[in-house]
Amino acid sequence: MHPHTSARSRAASLLLASLLGIIAIGFAQSLITHSSPATHSSPATHSSPATHSSIASAAPWWAAKRSVLNTHGAKVAWGWTSALFAAAAAVRAPARAPSATAAAVLRYVLATLYWIAMARWFFGPPLFDRVFVRTGGSCLPTAPDAAFVSMAPSASAPDAAFVSSATSMTPAPVASLQACRAAGGRWVGGHDVSGHCFLLIHSALFLAEEAVAPLLAVLSDRRHASPALTAARRAALAATLALVGVWVFMLYATARYFHGIHELLSGTVLGVSYWVALYQSGVLGPA
Repeated sequence: MHPHTSARSRAASLLLASLLGIIAIGFAQSLITHSSPATHSSPATHSSPATHSSIASAAPWWAAKRSVLNTHGAKVAWGWTSALFAAAAAVRAPARAPSATAAAVLRYVLATLYWIAMARWFFGPPLFDRVFVRTGGSCLPTAPDAAFVSMAPSASAPDAAFVSSATSMTPAPVASLQACRAAGGRWVGGHDVSGHCFLLIHSALFLAEEAVAPLLAVLSDRRHASPALTAARRAALAATLALVGVWVFMLYATARYFHGIHELLSGTVLGVSYWVALYQSGVLGPA
């Protein structure tokens, strides 16, 4: 194995161990804090909607869904990933063969398509939404008088919600989270894969392979680097590490306040899957 490849693998593996550890710590603290008669009905999984709601409502400002860390750091993680990948590729280009850069771009495109299929769009609703609906998920109006008005799914509108009474609190089947929110409702029931676990782990491991390890490698060899290029590489590395640090923090918040063990596990497995499939198997792996 090439020494750079070995170092890259060690860096990503160490990061993955850290991510898994912080998720375990967050969930363990959630169990300890909320193991009370009020939530004891499902202490091992936090599977009941009431338990989910009570735990999420106890989240401090920095862990809230509308916090800056979440809205600008976690929810747009792939945008940050794209920007930092581009920056790392640009400052590394002088020390890299064009074919290697092209291979890295291909891995980025595949990683992006994987994220899109899981969380954004897959010939209609994304796979996460399809899993939620297939496991019994539905859309509940937020209030009895909510304007929960929509139409039945059709070939022209496959993600539309089913017709539901505007004054009924009965859950209505929908095909996507976007359709549910547009109809003035919220997801209930079903298996809600942790999107944060998936996206943040997927993004962090991708950057470990394509930005952190390569930048560390070129920074250790300054024979052909100008002071300006070295400074740019250090800045790109520092920005990447800082962002991954924010994601680690947000993973803790996700495990601590927002998901049960099964949702965390499914999100984690899917977040790791692309890294295992491409980088650990050697398929299109970096040289």
